[in-house]
Amino acid sequence: MTKKHGQKDSVDCQHVCGFEDTIMKPERIKSVPAFMFYKHKHIKGEHMEFYQLKITRKGTKPPIWRRCLIPADINFEKLAEMLQDILEYQSTDLYEIEFFQKKVRISNLTAQGADTAKGNYEYLEAKDTKTSELLDTEAWFTFRVKEADLPEYRADIEKKVEDAEIKTADGVKKASAPIILKETKSPNDDFWSKESEEINTLLNKKYGVLGLADVIAKKITEMELESGAEQPEVSFTRNPKVKDYLNSYNKEDLVESAKELEIPYEGLSKEELAEQIAAKVLDPEVMKSIFLQADEWEIDAFDHASTRKCFLATHKDWKELEWFSNKGYIVAYSDNHAEVPQEVIAVYNQINTPELQEKCRQLSWMRSCQSMMGLIYAIAPLKIVYRMYRKRDGFRVNYEKFMEILNELSEKDDICIIKGDKMIWKAVLQDNLYEKIEEFQGDRDFYIPTVEETLDYAKHGYPSQDVSYRKLASFLRDELHISEEKIEELLYIVYKEFSMDGMLSDIMEEFKKRDIVFDSDRQMERFAPIMMEVNNNTRMLDFRGYTPKEVSRAEQAAAPAPVAPAPVAPAMPSFVPMANTPTVNMQPKKKVYPNDPCPCGSGKKYKKCCGRN
Repeated sequence: MTKKHGQKDSVDCQHVCGFEDTIMKPERIKSVPAFMFYKHKHIKGEHMEFYQLKITRKGTKPPIWRRCLIPADINFEKLAEMLQDILEYQSTDLYEIEFFQKKVRISNLTAQGADTAKGNYEYLEAKDTKTSELLDTEAWFTFRVKEADLPEYRADIEKKVEDAEIKTADGVKKASAPIILKETKSPNDDFWSKESEEINTLLNKKYGVLGLADVIAKKITEMELESGAEQPEVSFTRNPKVKDYLNSYNKEDLVESAKELEIPYEGLSKEELAEQIAAKVLDPEVMKSIFLQADEWEIDAFDHASTRKCFLATHKDWKELEWFSNKGYIVAYSDNHAEVPQEVIAVYNQINTPELQEKCRQLSWMRSCQSMMGLIYAIAPLKIVYRMYRKRDGFRVNYEKFMEILNELSEKDDICIIKGDKMIWKAVLQDNLYEKIEEFQGDRDFYIPTVEETLDYAKHGYPSQDVSYRKLASFLRDELHISEEKIEELLYIVYKEFSMDGMLSDIMEEFKKRDIVFDSDRQMERFAPIMMEVNNNTRMLDFRGYTPKEVSRAEQAAAPAPVAPAPVAPAMPSFVPMANTPTVNMQPKKKVYPNDPCPCGSGKKYKKCCGRN
């Protein structure tokens, strides 16, 4: 359970037990982009019902098909998500489920802006329609992705089964997640590249065990409705236990957690692992160490959550509670409610002393300063970081105390290394890239950020409060109808590319990967000047944290006479940029993508290591 700082990815916050999708990830993922929070697993139930579907690719001879089990009592939005995983589609909201005989089409109407009056079909919203409303009575349906050159599939509804048994390497077990039972495909299939065993592993990890959580959620929702809208949110508790929460995860996830907690795991069953991990994370000294690795806004969010019982968690809540959720301290249910177990609160009340609070604040602020240093300098003298640290009220310590706090950061908690009298961001260690960066920076002054900037960058991974970035966010939201989660991801990508002298073409390629397209030339015309403004207001490594706009103004003020216009930055060659800003090209520059090996040499993927920052 490694600590991250300054920001996920995707977070695959997959909890089990009704809880979100993963329980204890071996690496802590950056809090931003935090765009993958609502992929739920569910608590083990006494009984589970499944639909057995035979999904056949239309137009194939001999037929290509996969027979699978899909949990019953879910909505069509969740069904579409599961089908996309089974059929190896990239996740999209452009799906459509059609019941031809019934003249019904089901899709994400909100995302697609569908014209529900079109043709003679009835159009239904996927998230508001239960699968049982149609799968219990119909024989088949068509599944397609609109506006894409992808095959359609016919899904025959073969039967509905309770407590389906499946063969596994460990014997016969009850099915607890979507699963492919059998398949036929050609040796060189153009659309299905994975073996069914691999997909089943992914399905189990993503969706976990479905059942009791939905029953609980349904009953509590009914109670809440019966009690009236005025009933306070804290009226209910589901009395979660950390051990039960952990026991809902795959054994391999628990093994990774055991390794990080230095728990001997050889020969232990999943249940024994869950019990030992629960005992470990509830140990007061272990909990202290976990809180010392938390950011101050995460602790504030936990404090607030611990005063509530079963509360409806928002996207913002999950961003801030991710760290503690991954440790088993926050339970997430399938209806987007969450709760802090009472046994966690009891230990927390024991350790939450003024001394611990002060130490948490000191370390959190140090990590924020490190994160800011990495984002806008990559390499800087320790004295510069010291100036950043002392700017905040309550942290104006002497240099000796500053170094003492810095040295208290654990190795896995530290996103930088110290080399001589300088701090170096681990992400630029490969091939000594930091030397090239420092050479291009020359003798420029260091921009010293405000306290508000440092906290903002550390929390979000980009300047969320900058006017130009807020303008871009508004465009993505209002013009392209992109979700808030995806907007955060995109803004982070934009910042990382521009700040490291990236090209607009690289950004557009990332947009394309996420199926983001412009509907008209008018949209592109509006987009271009916004991106130019974002570029000119981005704090760049080349300029040691100064923006092209600030550099331009400074050099204009110092110039003895007017000079001919020159580009602001090489990242925006197709735009008409600000004048008089020097062009800097940090070549050679090796682009590191999320799944690449991390440049720091840890052996982890970049997105799970330095890339989380």
